[in-house]
Amino acid sequence: MDIAIIGANGSTGKHMASRILLEKLLLPTDRLQLAGRSTGASASALYGFRQDLKDAFAEHCPIIDIALHPEEVVADIILMTAGSTLHPHAHKDKPPPSRDELASYNRAMAIPYAEAIAKYGYGHEIVIVVTNPVELIVQVFADRYDRRRVIGMGAYQDSLRFRREVARSINVSREAVRAMVLGEHGEGIVPLWSSVTVQGFSASETARAIRQVRSSTSSIQFPETLQRLRDEIIQIAQSGHIRAAFQRFDTLPPDVRVMAGPFLTLFSGAKTDIATAHATVDLVKSILSGKDTVIAAQVALDGEFLSVSGPVGAPVVISPKGWDGVYPVPLSDDEQQLFFNAVRSIHRKLLLWNA
Repeated sequence: MDIAIIGANGSTGKHMASRILLEKLLLPTDRLQLAGRSTGASASALYGFRQDLKDAFAEHCPIIDIALHPEEVVADIILMTAGSTLHPHAHKDKPPPSRDELASYNRAMAIPYAEAIAKYGYGHEIVIVVTNPVELIVQVFADRYDRRRVIGMGAYQDSLRFRREVARSINVSREAVRAMVLGEHGEGIVPLWSSVTVQGFSASETARAIRQVRSSTSSIQFPETLQRLRDEIIQIAQSGHIRAAFQRFDTLPPDVRVMAGPFLTLFSGAKTDIATAHATVDLVKSILSGKDTVIAAQVALDGEFLSVSGPVGAPVVISPKGWDGVYPVPLSDDEQQLFFNAVRSIHRKLLLWNA
């Protein structure tokens, strides 16, 4: 088994590498490939990072090699983490890049890797996309490679956050909650309250708990509620009262916290790298388990779910072969409308970003 991390010199990539070795996902005869660019910091820093990993995990360390060109990336599972991020405090001398500029930069970075995998790969590689905008980068790989072997992390991580926030609100463990978030990774998230189940709760007890904690009685009202509460959090944070912003965040409904939490973390000057790395490695573990597992993930659909085509967060069945098909999760009428709105939003952005 070989795993490659594209963007291994970034913070998220480093956390992924450490977690992979900590979890002992690879045997000493397996290979972990650290991929970066031949120019810039990666050209030298990855060698030092490799030595650090060897020192830290000497007893159980797999073979670790370094790839500095796209055509050198070869692995069974490829984690695409490279790219620029929107960070409010990362550009002190100039404004941070807009989302459109970010998309253009990351798309250009992803294309050589997608083309190299399609040309030099063995055809059984699974690509897990972490780089944002995740829908765009999923499309980049799916257009050039087998779309059934390209999985985007956005909806998967959003679903983990949704489960955690619901569990926190009703005072149970996250393991007791099952729930999904579909749609767009960002403002177009579609929390499926209709999918929420709580271990040990009857249907009536679950419905009552949901009524007490959700942001609105109708999913169609969610975008307006999300915008209003997020703007409130932004205003508090921009005034310099980060602690007060987090205190207000703790009182928000769980579906709003799914979206507001990562933004507030970035605005505070921290990053979401650890959570992202852990979620990605958890997905890798699910794939390596050999079992069919139902998850929410960004995939390039071709009519398999609600007759939708294009990259979007959907319920899919994953296995060591990639995603085998969609899982027929029922949506309420309002949730279905939100989902279609997210699809239209993604299509509009893709037209702009691919122009």
